[in-house]
Amino acid sequence: MITIPAPQYKRMEDNFMLQALQFSPEPTAIYAEENMIIQFANKGMLALWGKDASVVGKPLLEAIPELIDQPFLSILQTVWNTSQSYAVTGAPAELIHDGIRKIGYYDYEYKAILSENGETRCILNTAREVTSEKEYLQSLNEREKTEKLLKEQMSMTLENLNAKNQDLLASMMLLSESREHVRTIIEQAPVGIAMLKGPEHVIEIANHAILQIWGREGSDVIGLPHRIARPELKGQPVYDWLDKVYSSGVRKTNKEFAVSLYHEGGLRKAIVNSIYQPIFSGEGEVTGVLVILEDITEQVIARRENEKDQHMLALAIDAGQLATFYYEPATNLFSGNQLLHAWFGLRSRGQIDLSQALEVIIDDDRQRVVAAINHALSAESTGEYAIEYRIKAPQEANARLVQATGQVLYDSRGNAVSLNGTLRDITEQKKDEQRKDDFIGMVSHELKTPLTSLKAYLQLMQRGIVLSEDYDPKNALDKSLRQVGTMTMMINGFLNISRLDAGKMVLNRNYFNFKTLFSELQEEMSHMIQSHQVIFELSENIDLYADREKISLVIHNLVGNAIKYSPVGSSVVLSYSAADNNIFNVRVSDEGMGIGMEDQHKIFDRYYRVESAKMGSISGFGIGLYLCREIMELHKGSIVVECSGEKGTTFKLTLPLQYQPE
Repeated sequence: MITIPAPQYKRMEDNFMLQALQFSPEPTAIYAEENMIIQFANKGMLALWGKDASVVGKPLLEAIPELIDQPFLSILQTVWNTSQSYAVTGAPAELIHDGIRKIGYYDYEYKAILSENGETRCILNTAREVTSEKEYLQSLNEREKTEKLLKEQMSMTLENLNAKNQDLLASMMLLSESREHVRTIIEQAPVGIAMLKGPEHVIEIANHAILQIWGREGSDVIGLPHRIARPELKGQPVYDWLDKVYSSGVRKTNKEFAVSLYHEGGLRKAIVNSIYQPIFSGEGEVTGVLVILEDITEQVIARRENEKDQHMLALAIDAGQLATFYYEPATNLFSGNQLLHAWFGLRSRGQIDLSQALEVIIDDDRQRVVAAINHALSAESTGEYAIEYRIKAPQEANARLVQATGQVLYDSRGNAVSLNGTLRDITEQKKDEQRKDDFIGMVSHELKTPLTSLKAYLQLMQRGIVLSEDYDPKNALDKSLRQVGTMTMMINGFLNISRLDAGKMVLNRNYFNFKTLFSELQEEMSHMIQSHQVIFELSENIDLYADREKISLVIHNLVGNAIKYSPVGSSVVLSYSAADNNIFNVRVSDEGMGIGMEDQHKIFDRYYRVESAKMGSISGFGIGLYLCREIMELHKGSIVVECSGEKGTTFKLTLPLQYQPE
């Protein structure tokens, strides 16, 4: 057994303590004397300052001259003279990184380390940058950048903890303080640190931070083997990791490790970052394990909640078919999601210059969009952005109308940082609105015509004016009734469309004799229609299970269309027949202008009307055939058109003869 002299053993433990601070995931520095000589700075603190290890051993202001006009030296000297520690959160500091002076925000503490006689021996400085956290709530995109920065900082911290032992030893040689000095620093360090000795991993040192994570008091664990002091870890991999680190001399690092920890007599689920560092003697033998522990449960839960929110937001954006955009006025760079790039015909998935996106906007709208963007970014604006404009990508045949809404995001000084928002394709919506406007105008015009005629006939009858010897009041009354019938059919058509939209059109189906209905229609139309020859081809008696009133409405619509689009004096033929497979057919044929092949698959769409020179001034709403199709489908039947596209048209109705279970 080799015995290490006491001074050598003391220096070895000092090195172990400083090694612990060097591996701390928090930026840490130690200052001595009133002019604040930097005696120690781990890599986290050097990275925070934007300096390298050459600053160690220099006065603070000589090492970091950009702090001259800032209050840090004054605060440190006050801590040194009064032995009163100082802590602050979210404080600003200007530091130089890569040659650029930047303002950042930090949580930091100046901890006065006291000697046995109560005098200040040194000052322990721990710090954490919180700049990203302060800017977190400013925007969704800033949140993503903050998360990325936090992840990078966490990765950087762990990478710093895994730095080469040679660099660590070179820095540790700068300190020659006593073992008790290092022990005091470890105990007051904000990161959890424990030293385990020997193959049994006897807990020799456990600072306050790690005891809080473990859920233990120092008197419960100090001097006990780790397995005995912490039985709650049974069945978890920590025991095996410690044994392996001790036997192999290889460091073990864990990121976001889920573990069950002791808590008030039970267990709690926690997420930690941990490092198990072998401790070597002067002869290179492993004598213990240094444990560095950081409880990141709250941070990880918050990040995962944010990731969940981001995922839900992405799902909502996809479901709503929204294109998202992000514009940085400082760089004039423009970017967005995949849908935005597809709409604008942009190949690049990254950022592009705004001018490339503006080129896709229709010429007549481009200046309006530029003006709207400039206004939103201006100082007098509230930052709101809302505009509709047209875009046409090179590969698209038609222009697309989009509705853009967004909001400007500002930095802490009120400067516009970005314009973020969404685009919604409203092309079809605008077409629907235009069709509705056209439909309302057409309804107003069409109803006005029979109403004007009806008013004239009624005025004539009211005044008893006889225009000629052949004047017959009954004839005027008949004409008035026909105009009332025309308006009634129009209004009923609108009401039926409304019921269809509301899902309230109900069929009143019963068995009835179709030949009887056919005869009634023949008698009715023979009195009403004088301009055309309407031929009813009566056939056998057939009992049909259907809504008698709505089947009559369909036939009225088809005959009305046939007369409207056929020359005066031509024939309209109606026939019906029953097939062997429980199918019933009705045909309505005319000698009219026919329907083009390109229109035949559209004529049953709502509001669709054939655009043709042959149509002339023939008016209509485009709802008759749509209503016929809906009624036939409610009956589990169908309606088709048979036409060569040149002259004459036949509409064929098909219905089940008997009751069809739902």
